[in-house]
Amino acid sequence: MRRIAIPLLCLLTFCAVGIRAQTEPVERGHSATEADSLCAGMITPEKIPYDTYIISGEQADPQTVYSTGQFVYINKGAGDGVKVGDEFMVMREQRDFLHVRFFDQEHKLANSLGQQWSDVGRVRVQVVHPRVSIAQVTYACTYMERGDHVRPAVAYPQPPFRPLKDLDRFAPPSGKATGRVVRGKNLQAAEGRGAVVYVNLTGVQPGDYIRFFRPTAPHDTSIYQLGGMADHVFGFGDTPQRWRSADLPREVLGEGVVMRTSPTTATVLIYNSLREIYLGDWVEIE
Repeated sequence: MRRIAIPLLCLLTFCAVGIRAQTEPVERGHSATEADSLCAGMITPEKIPYDTYIISGEQADPQTVYSTGQFVYINKGAGDGVKVGDEFMVMREQRDFLHVRFFDQEHKLANSLGQQWSDVGRVRVQVVHPRVSIAQVTYACTYMERGDHVRPAVAYPQPPFRPLKDLDRFAPPSGKATGRVVRGKNLQAAEGRGAVVYVNLTGVQPGDYIRFFRPTAPHDTSIYQLGGMADHVFGFGDTPQRWRSADLPREVLGEGVVMRTSPTTATVLIYNSLREIYLGDWVEIE
Protein backbone atom coordinates (compact mmCIF):
# COMPACT_ATOMS: atom_id res chain seq x y z
CA MET A 1 0.00 0.00 0.00
CA ARG A 2 2.83 2.37 0.88
CA ARG A 3 4.41 1.84 -2.55
CA ILE A 4 1.13 2.82 -4.16
CA ALA A 5 0.28 5.67 -1.79
CA ILE A 6 3.47 7.68 -2.34
CA PRO A 7 3.25 7.82 -6.18
CA LEU A 8 -0.48 8.54 -5.93
CA LEU A 9 0.17 11.44 -3.54
CA CYS A 10 2.76 12.86 -5.92
CA LEU A 11 0.34 12.55 -8.84
CA LEU A 12 -2.41 14.35 -6.95
CA THR A 13 0.03 17.09 -5.96
CA PHE A 14 1.05 17.66 -9.59
CA CYS A 15 -2.61 17.71 -10.64
CA ALA A 16 -3.41 20.30 -7.97
CA VAL A 17 -0.52 22.47 -9.13
CA GLY A 18 -1.72 22.17 -12.73
CA ILE A 19 -5.28 23.14 -11.83
CA ARG A 20 -4.03 26.11 -9.84
CA ALA A 21 -1.86 27.22 -12.77
CA GLN A 22 -4.88 27.12 -15.08
CA THR A 23 -7.24 29.00 -12.79
CA GLU A 24 -4.93 31.69 -11.40
CA PRO A 25 -3.76 34.56 -13.64
CA VAL A 26 -0.05 34.80 -14.32
CA GLU A 27 1.57 38.20 -14.07
CA ARG A 28 3.32 39.21 -17.29
CA GLY A 29 5.37 42.01 -15.79
CA HIS A 30 4.07 45.49 -15.06
CA SER A 31 4.49 47.07 -18.48
CA ALA A 32 5.10 46.28 -22.13
CA THR A 33 8.60 45.02 -22.89
CA GLU A 34 11.08 46.27 -25.46
CA ALA A 35 10.07 43.37 -27.70
CA ASP A 36 6.39 44.34 -27.36
CA SER A 37 7.21 47.92 -28.27
CA LEU A 38 9.58 47.34 -31.18
CA CYS A 39 7.80 44.37 -32.76
CA ALA A 40 4.10 45.28 -32.52
CA GLY A 41 3.49 46.11 -36.17
CA MET A 42 0.50 48.08 -37.47
CA ILE A 43 -2.17 48.53 -40.11
CA THR A 44 -2.20 51.90 -41.85
CA PRO A 45 -3.75 53.42 -45.00
CA GLU A 46 -0.71 55.67 -45.39
CA LYS A 47 1.67 54.74 -48.17
CA ILE A 48 5.15 53.92 -46.88
CA PRO A 49 7.72 54.96 -49.53
CA TYR A 50 9.84 52.18 -50.95
CA ASP A 51 12.86 54.41 -51.46
CA THR A 52 15.14 52.90 -48.80
CA TYR A 53 15.67 49.17 -48.45
CA ILE A 54 18.11 46.39 -47.64
CA ILE A 55 20.18 45.40 -50.67
CA SER A 56 22.08 42.49 -49.14
CA GLY A 57 24.66 41.83 -46.43
CA GLU A 58 27.83 40.02 -45.49
CA GLN A 59 28.40 36.60 -47.09
CA ALA A 60 25.88 37.55 -49.73
CA ASP A 61 26.41 34.44 -51.88
CA PRO A 62 25.18 31.80 -49.39
CA GLN A 63 23.29 34.05 -47.00
CA THR A 64 19.97 35.74 -47.73
CA VAL A 65 18.61 36.43 -44.23
CA TYR A 66 20.19 38.26 -41.29
CA SER A 67 19.74 38.56 -37.53
CA THR A 68 21.07 40.41 -34.47
CA GLY A 69 24.76 41.33 -34.68
CA GLN A 70 25.10 40.77 -38.43
CA PHE A 71 25.72 43.45 -41.05
CA VAL A 72 23.40 44.49 -43.87
CA TYR A 73 23.78 46.92 -46.77
CA ILE A 74 21.33 49.78 -47.29
CA ASN A 75 20.84 51.58 -50.61
CA LYS A 76 21.52 55.05 -49.18
CA GLY A 77 24.89 56.60 -48.39
CA ALA A 78 26.68 59.85 -47.63
CA GLY A 79 25.25 61.44 -50.77
CA ASP A 80 21.76 60.90 -49.32
CA GLY A 81 22.61 62.38 -45.94
CA VAL A 82 23.17 59.10 -44.07
CA LYS A 83 25.67 59.37 -41.19
CA VAL A 84 27.43 56.90 -38.90
CA GLY A 85 25.20 56.23 -35.88
CA ASP A 86 21.90 56.76 -37.71
CA GLU A 87 19.23 54.27 -36.59
CA PHE A 88 16.60 52.77 -38.83
CA MET A 89 13.61 50.49 -38.40
CA VAL A 90 13.07 47.65 -40.86
CA MET A 91 9.54 46.74 -41.95
CA ARG A 92 7.83 44.25 -44.24
CA GLU A 93 4.41 44.11 -45.87
CA GLN A 94 2.27 41.31 -44.46
CA ARG A 95 0.15 39.46 -46.97
CA ASP A 96 -2.72 37.08 -46.22
CA PHE A 97 -2.18 34.22 -48.66
CA LEU A 98 -4.82 31.91 -47.18
CA HIS A 99 -7.77 34.31 -47.48
CA VAL A 100 -9.83 32.40 -44.90
CA ARG A 101 -12.79 34.47 -43.71
CA PHE A 102 -13.18 34.17 -39.93
CA PHE A 103 -16.17 36.52 -39.61
CA ASP A 104 -18.69 37.85 -42.06
CA GLN A 105 -17.30 41.35 -42.65
CA GLU A 106 -13.63 40.49 -42.20
CA HIS A 107 -12.20 40.95 -45.69
CA LYS A 108 -14.22 44.07 -46.51
CA LEU A 109 -13.32 45.65 -43.18
CA ALA A 110 -9.63 44.71 -43.34
CA ASN A 111 -9.24 46.01 -46.88
CA SER A 112 -10.78 49.34 -45.92
CA LEU A 113 -8.26 49.88 -43.12
CA GLY A 114 -5.07 49.73 -45.17
CA GLN A 115 -1.92 47.63 -45.41
CA GLN A 116 -0.67 45.44 -42.57
CA TRP A 117 3.02 45.86 -41.73
CA SER A 118 5.23 43.69 -39.56
CA ASP A 119 8.27 44.97 -37.71
CA VAL A 120 11.42 43.13 -38.73
CA GLY A 121 13.94 44.87 -36.45
CA ARG A 122 16.33 47.78 -35.97
CA VAL A 123 19.73 48.61 -37.49
CA ARG A 124 22.45 51.17 -36.73
CA VAL A 125 24.78 52.56 -39.41
CA GLN A 126 28.45 51.70 -38.84
CA VAL A 127 30.13 52.64 -42.14
CA VAL A 128 29.01 55.09 -44.83
CA HIS A 129 30.01 55.01 -48.51
CA PRO A 130 28.88 57.53 -51.13
CA ARG A 131 25.88 55.45 -52.29
CA VAL A 132 25.65 52.57 -49.79
CA SER A 133 25.70 52.25 -45.99
CA ILE A 134 26.72 49.29 -43.84
CA ALA A 135 24.47 48.84 -40.80
CA GLN A 136 24.54 46.35 -37.95
CA VAL A 137 21.34 44.62 -36.85
CA THR A 138 20.83 45.80 -33.25
CA TYR A 139 17.44 44.17 -32.69
CA ALA A 140 15.65 41.45 -34.65
CA CYS A 141 11.95 40.69 -34.29
CA THR A 142 12.30 38.07 -37.01
CA TYR A 143 14.74 37.33 -39.81
CA MET A 144 15.81 40.29 -41.96
CA GLU A 145 15.99 39.75 -45.72
CA ARG A 146 16.84 41.50 -48.97
CA GLY A 147 14.23 43.99 -50.09
CA ASP A 148 12.85 44.80 -46.63
CA HIS A 149 11.70 48.41 -46.22
CA VAL A 150 13.98 50.70 -44.20
CA ARG A 151 12.59 53.80 -42.46
CA PRO A 152 13.98 56.29 -39.91
CA ALA A 153 13.62 54.78 -36.44
CA VAL A 154 10.61 55.80 -34.33
CA ALA A 155 10.62 55.55 -30.52
CA TYR A 156 7.50 53.70 -29.38
CA PRO A 157 6.29 53.73 -25.75
CA GLN A 158 6.17 50.79 -23.34
CA PRO A 159 2.87 51.50 -21.55
CA PRO A 160 2.11 50.02 -18.12
CA PHE A 161 -0.40 47.24 -17.46
CA ARG A 162 -3.25 47.34 -14.99
CA PRO A 163 -3.02 44.72 -12.21
CA LEU A 164 -4.67 41.47 -13.29
CA LYS A 165 -6.75 41.44 -10.12
CA ASP A 166 -8.53 44.60 -11.31
CA LEU A 167 -10.13 42.84 -14.28
CA ASP A 168 -13.92 43.08 -14.04
CA ARG A 169 -15.18 40.02 -15.90
CA PHE A 170 -18.77 41.26 -15.55
CA ALA A 171 -18.09 44.88 -16.51
CA PRO A 172 -21.06 46.70 -18.08
CA PRO A 173 -20.55 48.53 -21.39
CA SER A 174 -18.33 51.57 -20.97
CA GLY A 175 -20.43 53.65 -23.35
CA LYS A 176 -17.30 54.62 -25.28
CA ALA A 177 -16.32 53.78 -28.85
CA THR A 178 -16.42 50.14 -29.92
CA GLY A 179 -14.73 48.22 -32.71
CA ARG A 180 -13.66 44.73 -33.72
CA VAL A 181 -10.54 42.61 -33.79
CA VAL A 182 -9.76 42.75 -37.50
CA ARG A 183 -6.31 41.17 -37.75
CA GLY A 184 -3.74 39.47 -35.57
CA LYS A 185 0.01 39.83 -35.67
CA ASN A 186 1.48 37.22 -38.04
CA LEU A 187 -2.09 36.70 -39.32
CA GLN A 188 -3.10 34.47 -36.42
CA ALA A 189 -6.85 34.04 -35.88
CA ALA A 190 -6.88 33.08 -32.17
CA GLU A 191 -4.98 35.16 -29.65
CA GLY A 192 -4.27 35.19 -25.91
CA ARG A 193 -2.16 36.92 -23.29
CA GLY A 194 0.96 38.51 -24.76
CA ALA A 195 -0.39 38.62 -28.34
CA VAL A 196 -0.87 41.70 -30.53
CA VAL A 197 -4.06 42.45 -32.46
CA TYR A 198 -5.21 45.27 -34.71
CA VAL A 199 -8.62 46.82 -34.04
CA ASN A 200 -10.62 49.42 -35.97
CA LEU A 201 -10.65 52.01 -33.20
CA THR A 202 -9.68 55.62 -33.72
CA GLY A 203 -9.46 58.49 -31.27
CA VAL A 204 -7.23 56.51 -28.88
CA GLN A 205 -3.67 57.10 -27.74
CA PRO A 206 -0.81 54.79 -26.74
CA GLY A 207 -1.42 53.77 -23.15
CA ASP A 208 -5.24 53.71 -23.41
CA TYR A 209 -6.90 50.55 -22.09
CA ILE A 210 -9.10 48.33 -24.23
CA ARG A 211 -11.66 45.71 -23.14
CA PHE A 212 -12.37 42.65 -25.31
CA PHE A 213 -15.87 41.19 -25.20
CA ARG A 214 -18.29 38.93 -27.05
CA PRO A 215 -22.10 39.08 -27.18
CA THR A 216 -23.83 36.03 -25.72
CA ALA A 217 -25.42 35.12 -29.05
CA PRO A 218 -24.01 37.25 -31.88
CA HIS A 219 -26.15 37.65 -34.97
CA ASP A 220 -23.14 37.86 -37.26
CA THR A 221 -21.61 34.65 -38.50
CA SER A 222 -18.14 33.62 -37.30
CA ILE A 223 -16.14 30.44 -37.70
CA TYR A 224 -16.05 29.83 -33.97
CA GLN A 225 -19.69 30.75 -33.21
CA LEU A 226 -22.64 30.65 -35.60
CA GLY A 227 -25.18 33.42 -35.20
CA GLY A 228 -28.52 32.26 -33.78
CA MET A 229 -27.25 28.94 -32.43
CA ALA A 230 -27.54 29.86 -28.76
CA ASP A 231 -31.05 31.29 -28.95
CA HIS A 232 -32.73 29.59 -31.92
CA VAL A 233 -31.23 26.12 -31.50
CA PHE A 234 -30.44 25.88 -27.78
CA GLY A 235 -32.99 28.41 -26.57
CA PHE A 236 -30.80 29.78 -23.78
CA GLY A 237 -31.74 26.83 -21.61
CA ASP A 238 -35.24 26.31 -23.07
CA THR A 239 -36.87 28.72 -20.64
CA PRO A 240 -40.61 29.61 -20.77
CA GLN A 241 -39.76 33.17 -21.84
CA ARG A 242 -37.67 33.88 -24.90
CA TRP A 243 -34.50 35.85 -24.13
CA ARG A 244 -32.69 37.97 -26.66
CA SER A 245 -28.95 38.40 -26.85
CA ALA A 246 -29.31 42.08 -25.94
CA ASP A 247 -31.06 41.10 -22.68
CA LEU A 248 -28.18 38.95 -21.44
CA PRO A 249 -24.76 39.85 -20.03
CA ARG A 250 -21.98 39.89 -22.58
CA GLU A 251 -18.84 37.81 -22.12
CA VAL A 252 -15.75 39.79 -21.15
CA LEU A 253 -12.69 38.13 -22.71
CA GLY A 254 -9.77 40.22 -21.48
CA GLU A 255 -7.97 43.55 -21.56
CA GLY A 256 -5.30 45.18 -23.65
CA VAL A 257 -3.30 48.37 -23.94
CA VAL A 258 -2.83 50.52 -27.04
CA MET A 259 0.74 50.40 -28.33
CA ARG A 260 0.43 52.43 -31.55
CA THR A 261 -2.21 54.19 -33.61
CA SER A 262 -2.83 54.95 -37.26
CA PRO A 263 -5.59 56.94 -39.00
CA THR A 264 -7.76 53.79 -39.15
CA THR A 265 -6.60 51.35 -36.46
CA ALA A 266 -4.98 50.81 -33.09
CA THR A 267 -2.30 48.24 -32.34
CA VAL A 268 -3.28 46.56 -29.06
CA LEU A 269 -1.23 44.28 -26.82
CA ILE A 270 -3.36 41.76 -24.91
CA TYR A 271 -1.94 41.70 -21.38
CA ASN A 272 -4.80 39.79 -19.75
CA SER A 273 -7.16 37.21 -21.23
CA LEU A 274 -9.66 34.84 -19.67
CA ARG A 275 -9.94 32.74 -22.83
CA GLU A 276 -9.09 32.83 -26.52
CA ILE A 277 -9.79 36.05 -28.40
CA TYR A 278 -10.76 35.53 -32.03
CA LEU A 279 -10.90 37.67 -35.13
CA GLY A 280 -14.30 39.32 -35.14
CA ASP A 281 -14.54 39.69 -31.35
CA TRP A 282 -15.54 43.14 -30.11
CA VAL A 283 -13.52 45.81 -28.30
CA GLU A 284 -14.37 48.98 -26.44
CA ILE A 285 -12.40 51.82 -24.89
CA GLU A 286 -12.39 51.50 -21.11
